[in-house]
Amino acid sequence: MVKLLVLFIAAGLALAGPKVGVRAGYYGTSNPFTGQDTSGPAIGGQIVLPMALFDLEFSGTYASSKADIVMSDFLVEYVRENGWEGYQGAPEGIIGYLEGQGWSPDTLNSTYEATYHDLGLAGVLKLGVPLGGPVFKPYLGGGFGVHFTASDADVMLLAIERQQGEVTIDPYDHIHPSMLGVAGISIQPPMLPISIFGEYNYSKPIGEEAGDAINFFQAGVNFGF
Repeated sequence: MVKLLVLFIAAGLALAGPKVGVRAGYYGTSNPFTGQDTSGPAIGGQIVLPMALFDLEFSGTYASSKADIVMSDFLVEYVRENGWEGYQGAPEGIIGYLEGQGWSPDTLNSTYEATYHDLGLAGVLKLGVPLGGPVFKPYLGGGFGVHFTASDADVMLLAIERQQGEVTIDPYDHIHPSMLGVAGISIQPPMLPISIFGEYNYSKPIGEEAGDAINFFQAGVNFGF
């Protein structure tokens, strides 16, 4: 059985050589650290191994975005989720509680810039849909990946450290496995070692504090027959 599987893969690879390429597109999700919308450009690359019935693709994609966050908005959400000793039942509310702990209105109303980074690695099987002829090749696929994510607002965290006398909130920095789904179309001009594709990529990170699903609309080019 194992030998048959190896022969099948080898025969599939023999039909066409490996392809390499680049991709770019629009990335959208929410920032798990701040809860804000995170969207913007993303870039990446891929290696494609064409086989008899499907393509095996290994890819990497990087996205980064910046967003403003108000100190009070972040602290209120943090206190609700994690709890600071003594805040529950405070008649003046969470903001009043924070002011009672020494937070000045100027500090609470200050705006800071948070930067979000996501490096995604994935392995996907793409199965061609028998429509469109030899040039236009629709496909569907799925696979697994991993997201290396980080988000911080360094100046804001420094202000919290000064206020609390210690670092009470760490920057968001996690690694999450993910499940992926792909739908797209590839355009293969006859007799040319190049193909163009456009696709929608859905990725759902898994685990605590993984955040929302990631929607990625992208286009790219592959080189090789």
